[in-house]
Amino acid sequence: MTRVPVTAVVVLGLSMIAGLTRAQIAGNSSISAADLNLLLEQRRYFRLERALASDIELAPETRAFFQGVMANRRNRASESIRLLQPLVTGLSKADRKHAVIALSTLADDFEKTFHYAEAADTYANLAQNYATDMSPGELVRVRREAARWNLLRDAPPQTAIVNGPFTVETIRNRLGLVKAPVTIAGRQTLMILDTGANLSAISRSAALRWGLKLSSGEATMSGQAGKAVPVHTAVIPELKIGKAIFHNVAAIVVDDRDMFVSDIDYQLPGSLGFPVLSALGQITFFKDGRFGVGPTRERMSLGGNLFLQRLTPIVSATIQGKEELFTIDTGATGSFLSVRYYNDFPNQFDSQFVDEMSLTGAGGTISLPAYYIKDVTLRLGGACVDIKDVPVLIQPRGIPDDYYYGNLGQTAFGMFPSYTFDFQNMSFTIEGPACD
Repeated sequence: MTRVPVTAVVVLGLSMIAGLTRAQIAGNSSISAADLNLLLEQRRYFRLERALASDIELAPETRAFFQGVMANRRNRASESIRLLQPLVTGLSKADRKHAVIALSTLADDFEKTFHYAEAADTYANLAQNYATDMSPGELVRVRREAARWNLLRDAPPQTAIVNGPFTVETIRNRLGLVKAPVTIAGRQTLMILDTGANLSAISRSAALRWGLKLSSGEATMSGQAGKAVPVHTAVIPELKIGKAIFHNVAAIVVDDRDMFVSDIDYQLPGSLGFPVLSALGQITFFKDGRFGVGPTRERMSLGGNLFLQRLTPIVSATIQGKEELFTIDTGATGSFLSVRYYNDFPNQFDSQFVDEMSLTGAGGTISLPAYYIKDVTLRLGGACVDIKDVPVLIQPRGIPDDYYYGNLGQTAFGMFPSYTFDFQNMSFTIEGPACD
């Protein structure tokens, strides 16, 4: 790889307008619906929640809209449906931008509550009636989601029974990712525990081995390298992990060749995605190789530092004195900072060399231009997290995750004794020393 020395790089990316300050929110008389729109657009969720909790004067429909969106981000899907569904008809005539957000949020709510037909129909409504109100990238995503959930239209809803707290032993694969033993069709196998996966994923050969019925139709998903990966769907009648028993687990089925990473000669195993892991309630990953479900130790309250963006966990962390939101992915080995960090601190990279960062997953590997920071410290989950050799992207990836400050993987929290997701109280905690 050739390294090119540069002293300045012009980045054509997101134009991030500074969000409202806490003082402005405290003096709420000056806050308007337009200000709330800006906070929502910039993913300033804490500030948006504080504004809604104040005595700001809003029309009932406007308040219901923002409260419905934030209920979705806090994993309260049923509440979000109750608030947003009555608004759609009026918004389609009065505020098409809000209509798109409301429908996108409702589609996600239907996914989370396993109403697959409603999710497919809502996405189809967006694609058919609001195509000109969305960016080209968002329109592609909506069409893909409509096709994918339509494959599960007649699938029964997932159910889960957790018979008390438990722990299971896990192992790490060649990429350093956590695999746990699960039982499917009476056979034990190992699957990656991947909070960053929207659905559980299995290979075609595994689906056939377990006697699963594949969807007759086919959809596509976006692979790591950006190419469209063809997928079918299947429903796993019963899946067991520890003391938990799941029925009707929806999964995408990927051709074996698309789960093979040729760069490292490695076949990716299947993964348990967010719908399964969140249904377990409180999950803990231990450094000694255990995976725990239920209360495992007394945890400090962090005031709900966890959000969801669709089916991706978003966590709050403090970096360089700034409170920012990061995507968090137990199915990722490394961590990186987005172009937002580069735009905020460009002087840190004067006279450095442009390098590359590689992202590997289903669909192959993609390389992106990046700088590297030798050492960065975050206040995360109640602990002081020090990460070495962190890539910093210098241009947007062209996806919604560009709005976040980066993605945190195993290099951020895998070295601590344990870390816990609590999807009921929406908090993420790390067992480790706090920052001074």
